[in-house]
Amino acid sequence: MREGDTVQDGHTLEARGVCLGYGERDIVQDLDVTIPRGRISVIVGPNACGKSTLLRAMARLLAPTAGQVLLDGRDIQQTPTKEVAALLGILPQSPTAPEGITVSDLVGRGRYPHQGWFRRWTAEDDTAVAEALLATDVLDLADRPVDELSGGQRQRVWIAMALSQRTDILLLDEPTTFLDVSHQLDVLDLLTDLNRERGVTMVAVLHELNLACRYADHLIAMKDGRIVAEGDPSEIVDEELVGEVFGMRCKVIDDPASATPVVVPLGRHHVQPKQ
Repeated sequence: MREGDTVQDGHTLEARGVCLGYGERDIVQDLDVTIPRGRISVIVGPNACGKSTLLRAMARLLAPTAGQVLLDGRDIQQTPTKEVAALLGILPQSPTAPEGITVSDLVGRGRYPHQGWFRRWTAEDDTAVAEALLATDVLDLADRPVDELSGGQRQRVWIAMALSQRTDILLLDEPTTFLDVSHQLDVLDLLTDLNRERGVTMVAVLHELNLACRYADHLIAMKDGRIVAEGDPSEIVDEELVGEVFGMRCKVIDDPASATPVVVPLGRHHVQPKQ
């Protein structure tokens, strides 16, 4: 949703003064961030900078040691789990499927948050599952056990489960893991379509900086548990930012296909072209 589009409706997600860690190890300290509604936000940064930790906190999978994550202005930790799951979907890193479960059954689990005490499986649930299978190109795998699939196939099945949940906010931790270049683009194009057609707010952690620049409306660059810069990739990504965040010498040029920034690394043995 580019070109100055605005979203008036939709659910809000933000972090206020959050501190995050595991045991006695602090990862994120006093971080503030507001996720733009109806847009695609991508979090980038070096390994162990706090990207996935922040995403886990926003998904209610990790409780802050201080501060709050707010979903529609309410502390997400104080919001009932099923209510959160009906509004916010999550694709974690390296998810594990129950042994022997089929693709269709796993994708169908994305509909659980919409099931009440007396609500049974409906035609709407069938439609949501079928559309998710089709969108991720795994419909022909519907009856296959998930543990028999390749890494790339399993990743697409997990994305299908997240899509079948039909939430207004979708958080994805490395959604292109295990995928070849073609399927990476397919997945990111699919997420873009969902954003533009349904107004779904997306937050994804990506390692590939150039893909992040191409697909993000809003880029969040992190280092050492803090946000170094955030905004439109075309406005914030330059040689200085890449050097500060990744410690890498580079040139930043315009992508001839998308007009978004392309980061060209410069190694120690980089040779200047002849004049």
